[in-house]
Amino acid sequence: MEDLNLPGGIPVDTEYGGFEVLEEEDVADSAYSQASSIHNFRVEHGRRYHEYKEGHPFPYDEVSKENEASLHHVILLLLGDRYFLSPIDESRLRCIADVGTGSGFWAEGVAQRYPNAEVIGFDTIHHPLSVEPNCSFIVQDVTDDWVLDNPDMLFDLVHIRNLFVGVKDWKPVYQQCFEKMRSGGWIEQYEIEINAKTDDPNEPADSSMIMKLRHTAEDMARTTGRDFHISMKMKHLIEEAGFVDVQEQKVKLPLGPWASDPKLKDIGRFFERFYKTGLQGWLMHICTRFLGKKPEEVNAWCAQAFQEINSRQHRYYFLL
Repeated sequence: MEDLNLPGGIPVDTEYGGFEVLEEEDVADSAYSQASSIHNFRVEHGRRYHEYKEGHPFPYDEVSKENEASLHHVILLLLGDRYFLSPIDESRLRCIADVGTGSGFWAEGVAQRYPNAEVIGFDTIHHPLSVEPNCSFIVQDVTDDWVLDNPDMLFDLVHIRNLFVGVKDWKPVYQQCFEKMRSGGWIEQYEIEINAKTDDPNEPADSSMIMKLRHTAEDMARTTGRDFHISMKMKHLIEEAGFVDVQEQKVKLPLGPWASDPKLKDIGRFFERFYKTGLQGWLMHICTRFLGKKPEEVNAWCAQAFQEINSRQHRYYFLL
């Protein structure tokens, strides 16, 4: 498998910090005001949440779709416009699963690229019909037994991305992936470590809201029983499910276009957008329902974090 890591740290653009953020790069408060008439959704603090079974602590609305699109673009940039790294004979791809498909960006993209493969996206939200004839979506809690139109279907590739917090118990998910996979098939998962990091020796620990929020995330995980750290456990759990030749890579994603490398600079721009369109949704429900915070307090945290990014004085990154 190709190694995506750069040797050493991320090289810094020496001109970073010498320009202001364009106004349209910021996230306007009005973007968070969403509504829905769909019966199985609720609106809470201006965001829309779905309520399939226990529901999901993160919103599902137009802002979250933009958030998904930003991460989708980050991964395509990182992989050089590829949809997976697994060493699969692409001419033999027949069945592909996208677990936690969300808005279906990956599922529809891979279906378009591989028209001879059948692609199925699983999620707990209802998805409209795909524009790709070889792509379909199933409303399914992936911790349960997967119910397929063809019960004998086996997958050549199972893709999982950014599903942290959405799954409480990962063992049955990986077990289903193993049982529904063709011999020689591959599972490929992308999860972001939620703690911001920096290689800048002049940046004190907890010197900013972005760094402080990692403590809030620990409180959120403890009070909800949700797994915020699947990125650190998934290799072991995947092996425990029966998979062999499991490989793991960790790649630094810069928060903002502060890298001198052109590819990483573009990744940083889209990852900044991912962070800005995601932060309020990641925090609001759990912090107000479980930690006793006021919506105004959560919004103030977000505003401060965005100001720190916009100052162009920090060199933060997250591990993928």
